[in-house]
Amino acid sequence: MKRLILCLCILCSVSLLSATNVDSLFHAGNSLYEEGKYEEALGIYYQVIEQNKESADLYYNMGNAAYRSNSIGYAILYYEKALKLEPTHEDAANNLEFVSQYRLDAFEEVPRLFIGTWVNAFVHMLPERIWSFLAMFLFFVILTGTLVYLFANRIALKKAGFVSALAGLLLFVLAISAAATRHREVIRPDTGVILAPSVVVRSSPSESGTELFILHEGTKVDISEEVGGWQNIRVIDGREGWILADDFDSI
Repeated sequence: MKRLILCLCILCSVSLLSATNVDSLFHAGNSLYEEGKYEEALGIYYQVIEQNKESADLYYNMGNAAYRSNSIGYAILYYEKALKLEPTHEDAANNLEFVSQYRLDAFEEVPRLFIGTWVNAFVHMLPERIWSFLAMFLFFVILTGTLVYLFANRIALKKAGFVSALAGLLLFVLAISAAATRHREVIRPDTGVILAPSVVVRSSPSESGTELFILHEGTKVDISEEVGGWQNIRVIDGREGWILADDFDSI
């Protein structure tokens, strides 16, 4: 028992030290940014990410530092990452809109089905963790409603329990589906941002492939399979092709 308590104390101490170290790095990066040392600030922020500590505010600050360093592609990438973690981050959304005007590429998006647009907007209303917490809450609503329906003596209470359990079930399915979709986006990113100044998109995953068109820094693309260091991408206007995997980064 004493060994167990000792191990728990050690684990808590290590976690506390790690959190303190991350906070120190984050504040150090912010101080460097305020001093106008933007590239140095980015280096510190990278150290935070290397400790597997991500947050919307961290990527937002990285986007600001990248923009100040005249790295439009990276600025867009980091603002997109911030919004991926926290879709309601207004500062990141506003800065992304501002920085995006410096992109050279402008394409007309292929019209999407209304239902697809609605589903996508619904899923991205909240971060993954909020959808997960909401799903847990709705599960307890279902459980409570079911118990009331089964054990209540009054008919009115039974009806209320049945309705609440049914409504909770429907909402639970929506919440858990949205959480699963958001989680899949995090572990399997399906979009990316071009980081090279210009990229030749080819018809096949090789230098001998036919040149189809050119993309420039900051352009957002959909990504799918990767073959031998080449990434298959799709632009919002529907055109597809292959680029070197080193020329972009996933969101």
